[in-house]
Amino acid sequence: MPVFATAFPAKNGGWEMEKKSEWKLSAARSASFPQPAIREWLERAEKSWKGEEPFRPERTDGDGIRVKMLYTKEDLPYGTVPPEIRGTAWKRQGPANRWRSAQPAAGGTARELSENIGKSLDRGQDTVCFSLPETLRLEDLDLLFPPGLLDEYPIAVRDDVKTVPFLWMMQAWAERKGKNPPRIRGFVGFDPLVLPLQSREFLPRFFPVYEGWLEAVVASGEKFPELRTVFVDGTVYERGALSIPEQLAFAFAAFVFHAENLRKKGIPPSDIFSKTVLAFSVGSSFFPEIAKLRAAKYLWKLLAKAYQIGGDVPKITIYAETSPVNKTAADPFVNMLRSANEAFAAVVGQVDFLHVLPYDRVLAEKTGLGERIALNTHHILREEARMHAVADAAGGSYYIESLTKQIIERAWQLFLEIDGKGGILSLLEKGEWFETVRNRKEERIRSVHTGETKLIGTNVYRDPKEKILSGEEGKGEGAEVLLLAPRPPEEILSLVQGGATIGDFLEKAQIPDGLLNERLSGRLESLLAESRTFIKEAGKLAVGLIGFGDPKEHRREMDFALSFFAVGGFACVECGPVREAGEALGFIERTSLPVYCLCGFRKVELLLDTVRKIKEKGIPAALFSTGGDGKLAEAGVTVIGEKSDRYRILKGLLEKIMEMNGNEA
Repeated sequence: MPVFATAFPAKNGGWEMEKKSEWKLSAARSASFPQPAIREWLERAEKSWKGEEPFRPERTDGDGIRVKMLYTKEDLPYGTVPPEIRGTAWKRQGPANRWRSAQPAAGGTARELSENIGKSLDRGQDTVCFSLPETLRLEDLDLLFPPGLLDEYPIAVRDDVKTVPFLWMMQAWAERKGKNPPRIRGFVGFDPLVLPLQSREFLPRFFPVYEGWLEAVVASGEKFPELRTVFVDGTVYERGALSIPEQLAFAFAAFVFHAENLRKKGIPPSDIFSKTVLAFSVGSSFFPEIAKLRAAKYLWKLLAKAYQIGGDVPKITIYAETSPVNKTAADPFVNMLRSANEAFAAVVGQVDFLHVLPYDRVLAEKTGLGERIALNTHHILREEARMHAVADAAGGSYYIESLTKQIIERAWQLFLEIDGKGGILSLLEKGEWFETVRNRKEERIRSVHTGETKLIGTNVYRDPKEKILSGEEGKGEGAEVLLLAPRPPEEILSLVQGGATIGDFLEKAQIPDGLLNERLSGRLESLLAESRTFIKEAGKLAVGLIGFGDPKEHRREMDFALSFFAVGGFACVECGPVREAGEALGFIERTSLPVYCLCGFRKVELLLDTVRKIKEKGIPAALFSTGGDGKLAEAGVTVIGEKSDRYRILKGLLEKIMEMNGNEA
């Protein structure tokens, strides 16, 4: 019987062991603790609740998913987790959870691109992943793919319409290799539906592009049996601010659209499933995003059943990227944390290919540091966190399993509704998609402006002393999009063999409405850019903060005001504690700032007295208050609070200040 023992020094200088029977391990093992009832736990939790919102042990989130404060074994939706959800329904080779890094190399010429691909492989990338340059031609493929490279690494190319001539180029290159062509596996991905999803104006141009894509996919399927070329770009639905169930529903509706058109070309459903890659953006909501990826696997099985695929269902292949819409140019280093969180969720959700967006992708000036850190994120998760050694790390979690089941049910219901309306193309032709995206995206952006959705370093916890960096445009209108000039396959192959570049097959157009691609912080960053321009011309952009009463009465309000005005690039000059209107007036006359914010709404009469004196003096400053009753608003004071629209208020304030300074807004 094992026992605990205590060592102590003996008189003879040696050590003796005194056995303590009362410390028997068997006694410790038999100890038990009373299990409190759920009702008792909730009662105690409610008594200790100090949140601003009412105590709610259960609620329904914006995605229509029921979320509880506490989960127990009773919340498990099934006795045994289906193997499709766990990812164990398909045989795996190598590690239990293998994902491949898909950080694209870039280069203006084939030689530059080849060098950058080599560098990424030297740094630990395990795919030949790159963006397609328009200058690429058939002869360049020998430089890109030296002997033995494709036998060791799969291809991972996710691009736009440039992939269509590239697929024909790959076929011509393989033909040149004769009887021993290289082994080509991995994926070459482009979803033509992205074109009309961006703008209704692209619908007429979509059909010739789509027909060209179908021809390339069918021909490539015969030439490269291990290469996946049916790419369903579900990232576009996350950019459109759709809920998680809607993202899945639309992605699978897009897959069905492609599958039906490929069936008309004579491709059997089993081949279509085995040739498909599903792509998703992974956002900041850690646990729901894990559940989204797990739900996708089960929905894949349901679709395979609907297509009557017998025997082993082809394995689902998921490509994921960290979300582009929540990345910010303000405090851009926070993007590293966002992407690391999203990459972790993607790995736990068992994706097959993962692209971690560089933190500086949104900046006007980019460095190699962003790419290096993005690739190292994979290495940290694989080599240090050892995530590759664990299959379905989230499996069995009461919370995540409950989320997964609800997402599956909701997404399947929405998918059936889309199918009942004629499918995804019908929604595009009727305009329903564009109306949905406009409403959802505007609502999501507005939630950032009001602080309901937090973007750290942008609309909350922004450092007013931080240098405002120049970012790329947050909106996408006027951005260039590539289209495919319609040509028959024979002509494309002939031109490719004659030395045509990828760019020779393309036409360019402008996106008239960039709402789909607009980042959540885009308008706030435009406001910061205007503030930066004003500061360069006028020297400063500041708000005076006046704290009324004791510091304990106004400190929290002043901190809120500091954070509120920093969102628009305003610096703050503080004054307080102030106990009479004359003190406040003296501060205003000394500083002569265009804006003052009165903090300490509990001293309403003192604030009103100060406002009266300011107006009597004819001081043309804009006045704000961090709270208060209707009397302050009646006196011409703008009252701000946690849910105030920061963009609308600060944009209007900046325009007013610029007008006062004789500038054009």
